[in-house]
Amino acid sequence: MTDTVVDITDITVDREHVARPEHGPHAQPDTATIWRDATTVLVTRVTGPRQLTAVPRLVIPIGDTQLAFRVSSRSAEAQQLVRDGRVLVQPADWRGTPVLGSHQRQGQSQLVTAGTLLPYVQSEITAKYRWRIPMARFAHRLIRRTAPYGDVVVLVNVSEPSRIPMLTR
Repeated sequence: MTDTVVDITDITVDREHVARPEHGPHAQPDTATIWRDATTVLVTRVTGPRQLTAVPRLVIPIGDTQLAFRVSSRSAEAQQLVRDGRVLVQPADWRGTPVLGSHQRQGQSQLVTAGTLLPYVQSEITAKYRWRIPMARFAHRLIRRTAPYGDVVVLVNVSEPSRIPMLTR
């Protein structure tokens, strides 16, 4: 087609189907959204010298930079987190496999045994994971018998990865 002239102003474009770069708050998901959308979170903790253990946990976000999950006060995990509160957290699927494209983030954990945070975390986890809680409680009873289920809340302060790497001298 030669000598065809098209007036651009006459073309109507459906604005919904035009690709645009994302700007503002939707360009990168915020930290709370990452944890809220994760089915489980893979929590890696120090269990001995040069030894790490990763366990999938049912977690809820608290604010933008904190996560909370429950453990038994008689578990080895609670004892280890009291000794060394350093953890690595990473979003995971329902099987505990890390989500593609996700990264581990460092965190510092602390155990909470009393206060208003306990019932809040329990109600939020029950609301988020409805049918998984009875299954987890049943498995806990089979393995641990009389140990209490989830009577301690672990609060993890997640630190954001630095954009500029810290160089050692």
